[in-house]
Amino acid sequence: MEKKVLLVIDMQEIYAGRGRNKDKYNYDTEKLIDQVNSRIAEYPPEAVYYFKSIAKGLGGLFGSMPKEGTHEAKFVERLKIVSKNIYERSKPDCMAIDEFVDFLRARNIQEIEVVGVDIGCSIGQTVVTATNDIDLRVLYNSNCMVFPTPDKSVKIREKFRRNRVTLL
Repeated sequence: MEKKVLLVIDMQEIYAGRGRNKDKYNYDTEKLIDQVNSRIAEYPPEAVYYFKSIAKGLGGLFGSMPKEGTHEAKFVERLKIVSKNIYERSKPDCMAIDEFVDFLRARNIQEIEVVGVDIGCSIGQTVVTATNDIDLRVLYNSNCMVFPTPDKSVKIREKFRRNRVTLL
């Protein structure tokens, strides 16, 4: 049984689509999508998990997360969807989804790789919780990840180094 899974985080239209706010999210999304798809191809379909940010309650008022059912909430068009392992969340930390954490523990998953878009520290918070609270080994592939600002990327990399994350 596979002891490693891939988490694809926030690869949604609002953050990585052609219609995104390019002033706010100014990065090469075509390159990102290609590189994330390459990582997805390296995993068996049942080991790929997708996470969407969806506004719940007051979260939709501030515009940082898309509302459920909108175009902005959909995965970007070219993203390879190889499994039905899709989770929606209204908190940045993917590890806040009890059902997913229970799955990881039940299958004795020991390692995760995270790829995608880090908006509101989704990847950063997920990685810290995974290493500190769940004791998972985490792989971080900088070629498959983007941040809204370059200085945020530097801060997150430093946080990862302090939290036993393997940088690929």
